[in-house]
Amino acid sequence: MSEICGTIFNIQRFSTDDGPGVRTTVFMKGCPLSCTWCANPESQAAHIQIVHRASKCRGCGKCVSVCPEKAISIIAGGEKPEVKIDRTLCTNCCRCVEVCTPGAMHIYGEHIAAKEAFDVVKRDAGYYMRSGGGVTVSGGEPMMQADFVSELFSLCKNVGIHTTLDTCGFFPSEKLSKVNGLVDLVLFDLKIIDPETHKLYTGVDNRLIHDNLREFMKTDAEIIIRVPLIPEITDTEENLKAIAEFVKELERPLHIDLLPYHNYGENKYKMLDMPYALSEAKRQSDEKLAACLKLFTDAGLDCQLHSN
Repeated sequence: MSEICGTIFNIQRFSTDDGPGVRTTVFMKGCPLSCTWCANPESQAAHIQIVHRASKCRGCGKCVSVCPEKAISIIAGGEKPEVKIDRTLCTNCCRCVEVCTPGAMHIYGEHIAAKEAFDVVKRDAGYYMRSGGGVTVSGGEPMMQADFVSELFSLCKNVGIHTTLDTCGFFPSEKLSKVNGLVDLVLFDLKIIDPETHKLYTGVDNRLIHDNLREFMKTDAEIIIRVPLIPEITDTEENLKAIAEFVKELERPLHIDLLPYHNYGENKYKMLDMPYALSEAKRQSDEKLAACLKLFTDAGLDCQLHSN
């Protein structure tokens, strides 16, 4: 029987942002959404991608000479030579990465067996037990690779490691059965309630997302709603009140985490030759964040601001 494999872009040990306690977060590649504010643009494509990190580049030109597709070029004229990757030609063969001694050419993504990922996760089992932590699978959208998630969670549950699924909720509903009974906690995103506005900023409407949340409500998993606060997009009074009303109508009370905006991923857009639409956006003021929180607490909901 062949091993179940997945495509990831990072395994982050000693994480404290993706669930309770000390955790290891496995970041899956591939997402059906294209959120305007996405902090992990390297997660969007399901395939491995080559990027260039200018800060490490010496301008030696080895990457140019080994590229079989002639997809890499060096443009002179600035303070230092600028390396360009023609994404229409690049096949992500990784030959440029192999010859780049300083590590300027870099790979986003790797294929890995669930057992290999588990071998990394279990190294810190002692920390999980002492802190109430465990493993989180995030993304991207983990349920695009539901077989991998199921296998990894099964291995974790066999040794008593707490499991968390961080999901945008947009996936075929039948895939939920693959993780049912294996997930202790679901971190479930609610971004925008109006379907058309949701589609405008994420590329999809939210009907399936809401349906999947209701399906998760039928399981034994703990559920935390996460709301990213994006300036003038998701953090409007109208949208937050609509989210509060939606959550109140669910079958059981749920905790809500509000996630203040940050632009930590902006430089990765440059490396991937992708435009970043929110370059002028700023993190909300303390007063604005307090007002967002008050909208939920005034509605009688259990809500807090999540630090990042």
